Amino acid sequence: MQRVLLSVALGAAVLAPSPAHAGIVEDAVAATAHTPDELVASFDNAELPGLAPEGPGPSITGNAELDTRIRTIAETRGYERHPEPDRELVVADGFRLQPEAAAAWEAMQGAALEAGHSIRITSAYRSPVTQAGLFRSRLNGATDAAIDHVLATVAAPGYSRHHTGYTIDIRTPTHFLHNFANSDAYAWMAADNWAVAKSFGWLPSYPAGASAAGPDPEPWEFVWIGPINIICGDFDPSPETTFCDTLGSTFAADVEWLRSEGITTGCNTNRFCPTTTITRAQAATMLWRMEGEPAATSAIPFLDVPDNVYFTEAVRWMVELVITTGTSSTEFSPHVELTRDQFVTFLWRYAGRPAPAGSHQFVDVGPTSFAADAIAWAAGVRVTTGTSATKFSPVATTTRGQAAAFLHRYDLIP
Repeated sequence: MQRVLLSVALGAAVLAPSPAHAGIVEDAVAATAHTPDELVASFDNAELPGLAPEGPGPSITGNAELDTRIRTIAETRGYERHPEPDRELVVADGFRLQPEAAAAWEAMQGAALEAGHSIRITSAYRSPVTQAGLFRSRLNGATDAAIDHVLATVAAPGYSRHHTGYTIDIRTPTHFLHNFANSDAYAWMAADNWAVAKSFGWLPSYPAGASAAGPDPEPWEFVWIGPINIICGDFDPSPETTFCDTLGSTFAADVEWLRSEGITTGCNTNRFCPTTTITRAQAATMLWRMEGEPAATSAIPFLDVPDNVYFTEAVRWMVELVITTGTSSTEFSPHVELTRDQFVTFLWRYAGRPAPAGSHQFVDVGPTSFAADAIAWAAGVRVTTGTSATKFSPVATTTRGQAAAFLHRYDLIP
């Protein structure tokens, strides 16, 4: 039953594997064994969509000096800052949540009912303004001891996981707050290192046994991070799998080839970020490394390519081989996301502008497109099969996973 349940949560995953690979991810999630500290860190380190950049700390009391002291004490306790949503939330069980979390909650709530448990949400998204009112209502005095007393149960505004829209408080009809830990529903979710909760992408937010997590243990609070982030929270790289977020991905072999060739080291220590879009600077660097990082002597005409950054020599080499002429005579636009037609055009020019063997089958690439020959060539040598049998999606942004596949397939051309 658990495998069926996990497939529901995978539909809302940050990185959703193809159906053929979903079992790999399910098995990996089931095999995770997080310590309490790893459970806490998994949410703080998760890659989650729909979150705005973290802004300045919101007002707590209106007294700047006191607010600074509250934040310092909060961070000493282990609280982390958390961002707010940058998209519309949806309603689940009467409360607002991020869409992925809402879908996973409804699936888990339904499974709980089948198992004989009635679970409900008592709180979900809370704004910093709401959190500030809650915090002030419980603050009795301005001493460090008084502040710490409140922080044992209430996060300072800006530090609540509820701000993200990925966090819920749960109860049963007869068990809530600390008593929830004594319920049969809690035992059902927590058995085998939280196997049921994990199967839907949920983790306990502040479990017993965690050190310096922020508040005291809160058995009622759970966070949704999805299966890939759960795996990443308990991941040891191996020679076969370097990146935790490519497990089960159709791009896994392409990414491992990219790594083995020294073309990428990922987006951080153990992630490749296959669903993140690639920038023009990153694409230039990948092509340059694939060529062996050749030296070039051409002057760079682009004012937005400084000396001695990671992509400087890659762009210099691309200018010398006329793989790029920039987005204008003076701009390369290194941090702009690269579209699929632009990436394939870079690759086609890198290949020497070969004539296509025939026409392509994509109805969304017209004969007057600047990339028409490049896409026809790429289709002819199977560098691409499009996003469907009849579409290439030329103006869609290129993901890092797609870029890995394009480059790997190019390398395999006889």
